[in-house]
Amino acid sequence: MTWALRRRLIIVLIIIAVIGGAVFYSLTPTIFRAPSCTDGIKNGTETGIDCGGTMCANLCVAEVKVPTVLWARSFPVTDNVYNAIAYVENKNNAATRAIPYEFRLYDANSIFIARVDGTALIPPLGRYAIVETGIQSGSATVARTTFEFSNTPAVWERVSKDIQDLKVMTSKSNLDTTGLVPRLTATVTNPSPTARLNNTVIAAILYDANDNAVNVSKTVVPALLHGESAPIFFTWPRALAAPVVRYELVPIIDIFHTE
Repeated sequence: MTWALRRRLIIVLIIIAVIGGAVFYSLTPTIFRAPSCTDGIKNGTETGIDCGGTMCANLCVAEVKVPTVLWARSFPVTDNVYNAIAYVENKNNAATRAIPYEFRLYDANSIFIARVDGTALIPPLGRYAIVETGIQSGSATVARTTFEFSNTPAVWERVSKDIQDLKVMTSKSNLDTTGLVPRLTATVTNPSPTARLNNTVIAAILYDANDNAVNVSKTVVPALLHGESAPIFFTWPRALAAPVVRYELVPIIDIFHTE
């Protein structure tokens, strides 16, 4: 091989090496991309596709415990309007923005009266109240209420410890049943030094001497700045079915929309 031919070959090999290096460099992010929770592949520490493990916020479906329904009931507000409640317990160290559910109301003969579908935000690790108000019953009297979560999988997300620790405190609560319209008042406070709470739902549950629920209602506090307090009110348009010996205020904080 002559020197001229050898030189041409060296130049060609250099050109091929430069082009190959450039192509390899451009394809490296695709070929050797780091595992992520949005790549549609089970990789890294994931226990499923884009879920579970130590790197992904979302739980895999197999890891989720469906919240336990402790009890469900409906209560008359007027002759043909009811409020319904499901008292549930979430044992997941994760929260969901919207889990589908269904209330069904029946009369004493188990004849179907009404159905209400909805979705609920459920924070992690705790007991919460899901309340539907203003359910029309027509001329029927509700005797039994069922509540079920839908089989449609909800997205469950882990949240930071700081977010989990957010809470509202209640004080100055007072129930007045002496008038024609029973009325429960209280003050709620956001004790966080930094977080603003938005659209906090608070359910009020009234109990009789046997610890049976007598009636229920709910209200929404649109915004609570850090350290701020606000009054809340619950009313029922007619006398309650039994004397109330205690009441419970159950908040659900929208932990996905704090500021």
